[in-house]
Amino acid sequence: MTPAAFKSCRRNINQMACPILLNYLLSNVFELLDKAIVGHYSVQGFAVVGAAAAFVYAITGALGILSAAFNIAAAQEKGQGREQGFETAFFVSKNLALLIGLGFFVLSLLCGRFFFQNVYGMRGEALEELLSYFYPAAFTVVQNMLIFQYSAYFRNCLNTRITLYSTIVSTVVNLFFDFSLVYGYCGLPRLGTAGAAWGSVIGLAAGLLVYQAAYLGPRYSAGRVFRRQPLPGAAKAAAKKIICLYPPLFGQELLESTVFACVVSAAAARLGTETLAVYSLLDTVAGMAGLPVYAYASAAQTLALQSHSAACRPAECGNVVTKAGLVKNYLTCGIRLAFCVIAALCALCGIFGKTLLYLIVDDAAVVAKAQHLLLFVFLLLLAKIPYQIYMNFLQGIGRERFVLLGTAVGTAGASLGCMIAGTLFGLPGIYSAMTMELAALGFCYAAAARSET
Repeated sequence: MTPAAFKSCRRNINQMACPILLNYLLSNVFELLDKAIVGHYSVQGFAVVGAAAAFVYAITGALGILSAAFNIAAAQEKGQGREQGFETAFFVSKNLALLIGLGFFVLSLLCGRFFFQNVYGMRGEALEELLSYFYPAAFTVVQNMLIFQYSAYFRNCLNTRITLYSTIVSTVVNLFFDFSLVYGYCGLPRLGTAGAAWGSVIGLAAGLLVYQAAYLGPRYSAGRVFRRQPLPGAAKAAAKKIICLYPPLFGQELLESTVFACVVSAAAARLGTETLAVYSLLDTVAGMAGLPVYAYASAAQTLALQSHSAACRPAECGNVVTKAGLVKNYLTCGIRLAFCVIAALCALCGIFGKTLLYLIVDDAAVVAKAQHLLLFVFLLLLAKIPYQIYMNFLQGIGRERFVLLGTAVGTAGASLGCMIAGTLFGLPGIYSAMTMELAALGFCYAAAARSET
């Protein structure tokens, strides 16, 4: 990549990635404070909320992958300049998200107790405290699925600031109600750990209102080809495209972020409540420090797919960079930028790790054990960068079934490895197995992406 090409790609990716990164940062700062509120309320509450929240986040990721299917379809429509197709795809995807999310919420109410009793081995008071959090938290899956659709919509409009504004409003509202409902301040009832879940529901509702206001605002509604209802034929075609993309994307996310996440959480839970608390603490740190991976992967994917779909028109490329070259430049630039940011964050976490951990939970034994395992978290994050960026790109160019196969093989091997290594070596063994899986899959996906570009 020439210096001029790198500078151009870096500017474009940073313009899109920075608001996304700030949005992720705010979301994870909220998650950090949310867990801190519960962690200072009770250690048992912190442990069980960590287990329930990990499951909810995993399901949200698996079902929310519908937004990735929409993002792929939207990038193709945008790249070809088909605004009506873009709007129709959004209408269809948003309604699918609502239907799927509500289905999961009903299933959670019916089967939540059975699941946590038999899979997580929870009993008695710990189970009741977990369920008091899980039931309202299950509704956030519906809300987050809708938020993902709006985020992908505005990302393809090259305006990621709306997502940042929505998250700011959501976070402020969320924190106020979290603190008030957990401890019973401001005249609100004291709900304990369940208050954190209800605060999330209220905060996400506020964030959705911001998205809807922007969507209906004059900047986007004035030039919108699509008005109230899309044409039946166009809606059917958009639904067919999204539904065809959804199963392999869903399968990949289900295996990685739901099945595998549950295996890892269960492996940690079986090592004892304190070890589960350590894992929840490290998972929070990894989620916050790993934000640039997702931000740059998302930006690189959207720009690379739009360029791929537009066939790199001469007017856009100045007859200098070919389509394959432009796509490759975006992917390479995204990886370089993500590595730089992650390396800096890991260095900061290494220096101020103990202070950061004490902000989340004040149990000295938990903090001491977590501090010794931070290096494993850093290696995991570095291995995730090429894996995430190349995987996202392959999913958008018709190689989603290849990614699904790779994820299935990797999940099976890593799940077995985590259970065995966890039993033999504890959390260090679990993190080592996860890192090796990401490194192996990242190598395979990089080779496949290079063959396509």
